[in-house]
Amino acid sequence: MINGNGVALRLDDVGASSKLYEIYGRTRVGPLPFPGNVLFLKRVPGIKRWGPYRELGAAEWERLLTVLEAARARLTVAITAGWVEWSARVVPFPQKFPAQAATIRDGVRRGLLEVANHGYTHCVLAGRAFRPRAFAGNRSYHREFLDTVPDSLQREHLARSQAILQDYFATPVVTFVPPGNAFTRATAEMAVEHGLRILSCYDAGRWGPVAGLTFVDDARVEILHDRDLVLGGIESLSRVLARSAGGFTTVRVVGERGG
Repeated sequence: MINGNGVALRLDDVGASSKLYEIYGRTRVGPLPFPGNVLFLKRVPGIKRWGPYRELGAAEWERLLTVLEAARARLTVAITAGWVEWSARVVPFPQKFPAQAATIRDGVRRGLLEVANHGYTHCVLAGRAFRPRAFAGNRSYHREFLDTVPDSLQREHLARSQAILQDYFATPVVTFVPPGNAFTRATAEMAVEHGLRILSCYDAGRWGPVAGLTFVDDARVEILHDRDLVLGGIESLSRVLARSAGGFTTVRVVGERGG
């Protein structure tokens, strides 16, 4: 059983179109190579590794809030602020999923949820690199803050995502969850420029200290993805909550306690 005192609970990939476009398959079966990224194979159950799957619905969010309230638990929701359409047009999360966004906003108002920044697109837009491929997986292009992405574009994405999330949810967004755990030192420094002061991911402090930023490593966080709840139902959240002896809190609270 997990001692929940000082452990955050985080749900990633809310609003991320990667759930629709990040499609790749198994490339090995035991020690043997397997062509799991060829044509339709990457979409076959048992071979596919990630998408596609759907966004959580508003009714599911309502049930999630009920479960959290009953368990006296709190949850950080890492939201990708823009949904990428097939054309590469980016639609703000509250416009693409208004009912879900309204329910999350209610959860913030009730003190059950913290909204964290999970990027603007979650993926690489240039050259439509985010789209599925016929003979290869595309996982590497569903990371937004790569060292191959110009700093100017990263800064723009941080600014846009912060504006969307803070304007709609009417709360300061101070926690940054880089999509796919990928970020550079420059990303971290720019995050501070945009009001983000807690960074939560695997090996969060990999670049050393960054002025104004507190790192919350995944060792201090119980991590779920919205895919877990779509495939396993909200009951899968109940099972996670039942494993905690002291209840879960948000990444922000853990960060403010010292990371």
